[in-house]
Amino acid sequence: MPQVKVIQPIAEQAKKLRVAAYARVSSDSADQMNSFATQVDYYTGYIRSKEEWEFAGLYADEAVSGTTADKRSDFQRLLTDCRAGKIDRILVKSISRFARNTIDCIQTVRELGQLGISVEFEKEDIDTGKMGSEMLLSILGSAAQEESLSISKNLKWSYRRRMKSGDFITCSAPIGYILKNKTLIPNPQEVPIVEYIFNSYLAGKGIVEIASELTEMEIRNKDGDAKCWRSVTILNILKNEKYIGDALVQKRFTTEELPFQRKQNHGELPQYYIKNSHQGIIPIEVFEAVQKLLKQRSFTHAPKNEIQQFPLSKVVKCGLCGSTFYRKPKNQSIKWICYQHLKGKELCPTKAISQDEIYQAFLRVYNKLLDNRDFVLKTMLNQLLELQAKTAFARPDIIAANEKISELVKQNHSLTRLQTKGCIDSAIFIERSNRNNQKIEELRRELRQLQGPDQTSSLIDSTKLLLDLLEEAQPMLEFEPSVFKSMIKQITAYPDKFCFHLINGLVLDEGRC
Repeated sequence: MPQVKVIQPIAEQAKKLRVAAYARVSSDSADQMNSFATQVDYYTGYIRSKEEWEFAGLYADEAVSGTTADKRSDFQRLLTDCRAGKIDRILVKSISRFARNTIDCIQTVRELGQLGISVEFEKEDIDTGKMGSEMLLSILGSAAQEESLSISKNLKWSYRRRMKSGDFITCSAPIGYILKNKTLIPNPQEVPIVEYIFNSYLAGKGIVEIASELTEMEIRNKDGDAKCWRSVTILNILKNEKYIGDALVQKRFTTEELPFQRKQNHGELPQYYIKNSHQGIIPIEVFEAVQKLLKQRSFTHAPKNEIQQFPLSKVVKCGLCGSTFYRKPKNQSIKWICYQHLKGKELCPTKAISQDEIYQAFLRVYNKLLDNRDFVLKTMLNQLLELQAKTAFARPDIIAANEKISELVKQNHSLTRLQTKGCIDSAIFIERSNRNNQKIEELRRELRQLQGPDQTSSLIDSTKLLLDLLEEAQPMLEFEPSVFKSMIKQITAYPDKFCFHLINGLVLDEGRC
């Protein structure tokens, strides 16, 4: 009879969780409790105190701007080790230490989740390993983004204070000058180029002709390129007051929201004109004669602000250069064109878009959202309410104001349908619509005062408003301006798609035909 010997299984030892920590603090932080050294000591001791955890390292960045992830070397090293399978869990003090803009935060957490790695944010009491959705992280990521923006605002304030006092002239020297000890000094090698441009223009040559001549002569511009003289460069030189020894500062500014963009200052912020700030190159009488000639030739013309009766006015933005689209009637059709493209095709390749194409894209987005409102909007609303419940109950005064707005929007919707069917004449339609719109604007101002900086409440109210609009709605067959204005905050146009930014922050993409 065969003998059977039982070999007992070897008890598998519990595998320890490999835990790493990430710390980041600006070197000029006044909060010593959150200092770099404190975070290093705290997380090292905390992780090693857990028997079920194995210390997988501490990653820390110090005194580096946190607005984008790619500027933090140790953060990138952390991600590399995660992808290599060396880490199971990450500890971070707060979302603002982890990411300073929502996109970086969501993309990083999503990638880590796919790798089976959870992230715990101590301050917000969030463990991504236990989350059923990324919505909470999205909202809190926005809060971290605001913290980063406040740092940027402090820096801008410093620059503007120096501008006001006359201590700040420019960060870079235009052609004809060098910047030395914060002062513009004429560059003997480039001064003749500037003089040639001014004298040629007064002699009757156009800016295109001058640019072509400089290119043919292989004269190098400020960037050292002899093949890149453009008419817009010549125009900017001719209009630049620095060549008479004065300085107009804050001609351009950086936007307050991420992603930061440089924009022309058309009165959004104050400008400061500093006389005799440095040595001039061009006599003032020559400069004034050039300005007079520029005005006569209408090179300084720019599109005027459009009447707000057009639903797409100031709503459509170019996805390539960030400029606003302007209305341009042509023959029997209406097109919307990027302002930079309108100034010159070389400035932006985005072509004009027919108004009907934008309208049809909105109809497709509206009807898709109508069909999927429960899945998209109700899910989002439930997640927002869950977040709000952790901090405070919904305020009845805000709810009441939002319900009034919803009712007025529905009235506008009904008025539009009645006017389309010929049940009321245009005079009554305009009078009642204007009256409702005035009330809506008053209520929205009231809401902004009530809500203050509470972003979550604002998103909840906007989402509820969208649900109310779609509750009894039917598929839309023709474009309705009142509905469009009630739902859409901005449209970003790309060569292959439109991005519709809804009033509650949701962005819906729709392909172009």
